[in-house]
Amino acid sequence: MTPRLKNKEERLEELRKMIYELANGNFSHRIKLTNIHDDIESFSLMLNMLAEELGSFFIHPASFHKKNILKPYTLLLDADFKIIDANPIFLKLLNLPSKKILLKPIQQFLTPFTHKKLLEALNTSLNKEKAAPINILLRFLPFNMSPLNCWGYCHRLTALNKTLYFIRGLPIGYHNPHNKLVVSKKASLFPHDNSLQYQADTQKIRAIHKYILKHLHKPLPPISTLSKQFHINEHKLKKGFKQLYQTTIFKFHLEKRLEQAMLMVKYTSLPFKAITRLSGFKQPTHFSRTFKAKYIYSPRHYRKKFSTP
Repeated sequence: MTPRLKNKEERLEELRKMIYELANGNFSHRIKLTNIHDDIESFSLMLNMLAEELGSFFIHPASFHKKNILKPYTLLLDADFKIIDANPIFLKLLNLPSKKILLKPIQQFLTPFTHKKLLEALNTSLNKEKAAPINILLRFLPFNMSPLNCWGYCHRLTALNKTLYFIRGLPIGYHNPHNKLVVSKKASLFPHDNSLQYQADTQKIRAIHKYILKHLHKPLPPISTLSKQFHINEHKLKKGFKQLYQTTIFKFHLEKRLEQAMLMVKYTSLPFKAITRLSGFKQPTHFSRTFKAKYIYSPRHYRKKFSTP
């Protein structure tokens, strides 16, 4: 029996509920998407992706010296638990090129015990309509190296009848032949810079970070406006943001806009005009030029080359 299509008011109510859940810090809530290609569907997808992005930012490397920061790895798995995307950090951790990793089952790169635990966790997530993100300890098998312990933060993504699994985490350390944990020297703590000497300033900068992520579809306010809105000195904001996130506010805003656009180009069939608008760009030509500068291909060619059927 074909399920009843929801009317416009019901779909708008789901949008309101999603916004309410986000405002209350529930980043695991998702709007169930339909096959209706309209502005409500586009906004629903946008909110789902925003919730995913906010939920993934559970690691704040403020405690590490900028020369010794542990950078997070990211993985994207398809419904069969094959790796369809991995960032350069993961490739470096496994000491393998992308052609040896992509489209391979994640089982090949995990110890049997942690692979079993991961599948149990992901299958549990699959069977729940409102599954919360999962934190799990994974032990990867790098090429010609000792097993590597990593924390993993796993989340199920569902959009346009596709199920994907997003994993993000940090390396902890290697196991030596005697099975003793060897903690990475990069995990040593260093004193904070003077611009972050007060916890209140750190919290304000993190609040600005979240604000930017929530408003990627809008122009970035001037630094002076952000500093007044969040009651923090401009110098502390600029210096502190760079220490916390290893980039400037402007670069971070643009980077996240493009990442969001790339996900929509690669994993949805949304029109490029809609993606331009949802990513906060005013003109499709400007969006296409900026996208190509980062990802080598134009949005149209990127979708043809990398999108999955």
